[in-house]
Amino acid sequence: MRSKRSHAHGGRRIAAVAVTAALALTPAAPVTAAAVGSGPLPEVAALDPSTIDLADFTGLEQQIAPYLANLARLANSVNDDSTTNYGYITCNCWRTGQGPSDARVMENVLTLAYFYTADRPWNPYHRDAALRLRLEAALRFLLSTQNADGSFPQGGGDVHSRAATGFALELYAIMLELLDADGTLDPALVSDLTGAMRRASTWFLEDAEVWGPRGSQFANQVAGGLVGISRLLRRFDDAALRARFEQRLADHERISQGEAGFFRDGTVAHRYSLEVEAEDLAGWADPATRATIDRMQTRYMDWAQYNLLYDQRLDGYFINTAIDSRHRGWNYASELPIGSNNLWGGVIPQARAYSATREEMEERRAAFAASGWQTSVTPLVAPTWAYLDPSIIRDVALREEYYPAAAERRAAIGTLRPYAGAPYTEHRADAATGQQFVFAKRPGYVVGMGFGKHVNTQYGFWDNQRFGLSYLYDPKLGVVVQGQNAPQIGAPRTRPVDAELSWGTGWTAADGVHVDAYDQPVPTFFRDGSPVDPATVGDLGPLEIRYAAAGSPVSKSVILGDRLQVRVEAGSGQFFERIPLVLEKGDTLLWLGDSPATAQVGSRATAENATGLVVNRDGRSVEIRWTGAAAATLWPSAFPVADGNRTLQVLDLKATGRLAYDVRIVDDACPGSDERAKVFIGDRETGVANPDDGTGCTVADLLRAGEQWESHAAFVSHATKTAATLARKGVLSRRDAARLVAAAARSDVGRDLVTATPSQASVVAGQEFAVRISGRSIAEVTVSGPCLAGDATASGPGEVKVAIRETTLPGSCRVTAETLRDTGTTEIDPFEVEIVPDAQGVVFRDSFSSAEATSQAWSAIDGVWTATGGVYRQQDTTRTGWKSVVDDLKIADGSVEVGVDFRTLATSSAFGGIQVRTAKPGDAYTQSGYMVYLRPNGSVDIFRAGTGVIATGAGTAVNGPTTLRVELRGAEIRAFVGTDPAPRVTVTDPKPINGPGYVQLVTGRAAVDFDNVRVTAPLP
Repeated sequence: MRSKRSHAHGGRRIAAVAVTAALALTPAAPVTAAAVGSGPLPEVAALDPSTIDLADFTGLEQQIAPYLANLARLANSVNDDSTTNYGYITCNCWRTGQGPSDARVMENVLTLAYFYTADRPWNPYHRDAALRLRLEAALRFLLSTQNADGSFPQGGGDVHSRAATGFALELYAIMLELLDADGTLDPALVSDLTGAMRRASTWFLEDAEVWGPRGSQFANQVAGGLVGISRLLRRFDDAALRARFEQRLADHERISQGEAGFFRDGTVAHRYSLEVEAEDLAGWADPATRATIDRMQTRYMDWAQYNLLYDQRLDGYFINTAIDSRHRGWNYASELPIGSNNLWGGVIPQARAYSATREEMEERRAAFAASGWQTSVTPLVAPTWAYLDPSIIRDVALREEYYPAAAERRAAIGTLRPYAGAPYTEHRADAATGQQFVFAKRPGYVVGMGFGKHVNTQYGFWDNQRFGLSYLYDPKLGVVVQGQNAPQIGAPRTRPVDAELSWGTGWTAADGVHVDAYDQPVPTFFRDGSPVDPATVGDLGPLEIRYAAAGSPVSKSVILGDRLQVRVEAGSGQFFERIPLVLEKGDTLLWLGDSPATAQVGSRATAENATGLVVNRDGRSVEIRWTGAAAATLWPSAFPVADGNRTLQVLDLKATGRLAYDVRIVDDACPGSDERAKVFIGDRETGVANPDDGTGCTVADLLRAGEQWESHAAFVSHATKTAATLARKGVLSRRDAARLVAAAARSDVGRDLVTATPSQASVVAGQEFAVRISGRSIAEVTVSGPCLAGDATASGPGEVKVAIRETTLPGSCRVTAETLRDTGTTEIDPFEVEIVPDAQGVVFRDSFSSAEATSQAWSAIDGVWTATGGVYRQQDTTRTGWKSVVDDLKIADGSVEVGVDFRTLATSSAFGGIQVRTAKPGDAYTQSGYMVYLRPNGSVDIFRAGTGVIATGAGTAVNGPTTLRVELRGAEIRAFVGTDPAPRVTVTDPKPINGPGYVQLVTGRAAVDFDNVRVTAPLP
């Protein structure tokens, strides 16, 4: 089944939602007109959803039901009490935090105009007199912000803004069409708006801000303006303007789209290309120039197939995030509508591969309509208010949409070269940036690589991109290695080493840790040892790519042959190779070497003498084999991949001087085979040969003597059947088959010789208990379990002391005692222990004394979180709302307590705090639940999602470490600071957010050390 989540848009978009409704207003006072530009305006009546019939909305219109619910709040935020900014939209619900000097804040005039003009059965605001007056006031203010040259400002010194003018043209061209069709707005005002768009068009087509060097870095902004002018040409009927427009469109194709196929936003910016440029261009309205737009988008889709990688198990797309210059961490999307309303699917067959199907959309829309307003719409009202994106209104106003039938989508997926095509070698270059990209498919893998220099963007995120190896993909398994771009601002040498999640080589210099993926390696291309022009390497012969960063002590060679071969040279220096594996929970991991051993997805493991790692998923294996590594470590990163459906398990190979590793992906029914010449049962050689049966399994693999068996008879029965089958196939002779059965019968495999008994049935997290081991033939016993702080090993019978991991949640835990017998065989004895709260009702605790335990219990959603020195440190001060969530823990009532120590403050209003009753792990404090946060001045605020701060308490300033405790009893929330017995703030929420929710730590523009988290069950 495909994911049924709504697709979350970045950039200028919000989540597209399926909605439906028939609406009514609460009673309103009679409306009287206010004088133009002065005096109070009548308020627009709030919505009463009690008479709503969701069936009145079309599918596209369903998206705007939460907009309709918020319309009165939006309209009533039009300023009518100040002659200075009369008509300014003050709601802070779009382009938040920006003021009257930013014309982009006013883009929601389109939202007001749409609801004023929409003659639909669900719209009680159609030609509403109060709404008209507020719309007219907002339009007059908007027009007052236009510069004499026709441009609009975007604040912050951007007085003549390419973005503000471009998106004004796109949105207000549609608004003019709505106002013309309605015909009831002030005609002089509509005429003034038309004149303003003509002046904006002239400026946009001529100004160097648009067509100079900076404009060429922001393709999406230029595209928006051109789309708007494509709609306005008929209105202007100006031959000279049309001629200039056609010249500029040719310039846009030449300047804004690289030869590689991507749209230049700085350089590669997947989200801007997919969710802004491609969306905008889908609304092209000039038939005479449509061929140019179709050609550009077709070239972009050709590029996209190498960077949007289909995963058949998830039925979604992994994204080549390493080379993205502007959006950090966007590594997966369950759906990718191409163009507004997926309109490119009707023009370009490949675009049908990425969206929802027609059947899925019909099912979702029918379910949304049937569920009713309270279920379908109400949960969306508050999140929408925080981000009233006018491009959603634009999409609805377009009226057209295209979603493919399921069969069409499957056919489109079948055209994607990485997934279904033949092997290839693709070299793509971009002359403007000097960047190069290599995409290759071989029978054993698909790989992507990128090279070049960082390109600056308007935000200063010039170092987002990561170069060198980007991803390793398999059509059956999906992406199995995915290098991430910069998770946070800053070079690797200025951040914790484990915050770097690229696929690359790291080393330590005088100024800190460097990684070649960041340090802009320069590639050279070779075939058979001789230099070759990469533009000519389209065949499938082995291609060698050598690269090193300027001044780097490390050089690398990657050979694209039957296997992916990587060679790293560092003279006599020490370095590490980082490979970010993308794993499923059920994958099996096996260290290769003299003593093969298993590892667990989501757990940390180190192998000192391993020569490889095999990841097996449903009989298909990713094999990484190396020489030269002194140690190999697997560690789980909390960085989210695939919407939480995969784990980023990082493999670090430490080496000195030289490292070589090969990667291939093969069908293998027995990964990490026992390849000894003879079959062994325990430490006893049977004398039977151990060949491969042709499926990747040896005789020893199929015998399974090292596994746990229900009884000795069951093992002998299995050995008898296996030997007979192998004899029939000619893998074994009949004599060897009989010898194998006899050896199995003589063995002690499956015999119950040991008893393991826990000293107690229930244990509190963080406490010890003993396991009594008794029996015979005991050489060594190891007690292990997912809830234990670590494995415990002892020689011979007796007691083995083990401890429950401090961060373990209440519930049953399966523990095993694995006994190695004198004969070399094993016996596994499992038992259950129940993890229970302590006497104070504590259900979760973490003193952060173990980085591994913290990594297993918490998921850092954003920010830079590390368990170090007995604290959980978040050290990024650049943003508000960085958070980490306790996995799998939800509480409704109870308490959460944490130590707080402020380290670095970016602003005087910085804070550290706790989120409770959070609906989904990773939700921002504006999305769900409550956030209770402490500022260094001692004040404590309680913030309710969708409402804002509902209570504040003042207190003594914080000097040094203190504690913050939040108590929850139904609608009552209390917050305590330090040892003060009195709450610093108490509130009873009249409309409480009830039910259990997740617990998160959160920071706002502060580096904070958290310590000693304690979560209790409900209070008495």
